[in-house]
Amino acid sequence: MTTEADIVNQALEFMNSQARITSLTDGSVEALAAQVIYTPTVNLILRQSDPDFAKRTAALTAVSDAVPSPWPFGYIYPADCIRFRQLMPSAALIAADPNDPLPVNWTVAADNTTITNKVIYGTVGSAQGVYTSSAVTENQWDASTTRAIVLALASPLAMAIAGRPDFAKSILEQAMAAEQMSESKIG
Repeated sequence: MTTEADIVNQALEFMNSQARITSLTDGSVEALAAQVIYTPTVNLILRQSDPDFAKRTAALTAVSDAVPSPWPFGYIYPADCIRFRQLMPSAALIAADPNDPLPVNWTVAADNTTITNKVIYGTVGSAQGVYTSSAVTENQWDASTTRAIVLALASPLAMAIAGRPDFAKSILEQAMAAEQMSESKIG
């Protein structure tokens, strides 16, 4: 079973560090640095590559506030959503008329009342959303995603731990190349 520590240790190994961590909370300099960058780095790579293993389809919850014109419907942004991909009618509506040619328009915006919350406005009621979820484990990652995340972690770890800007730049370039390979997957 792959853990956060395993991924960070791969990044440390890649940068030729002799240090290893047992967890992100083990108190070492490496773990403290990894604590800060691990989740944002993973979320960034997942958002950019939109891997199939992180794709979720779920019924959306309608907002209780008034919806601004021209949108007839509003929904709460899913808590585990990194990037919203599509708004579509509920499964029951699709089953009722699978050949409905009407387009479904939508946008993601800030909630009118609590600017800190995102909402989804759309042209379909009783909707479900398709999105990239952050609720995936390291065991669900494919090899290209793992590689992209390891390389993306190695760059800032090199700077935080060893102060090696030349090595960090080299690793960042490799991470970008690995991410592009991940994005160019067929499917």
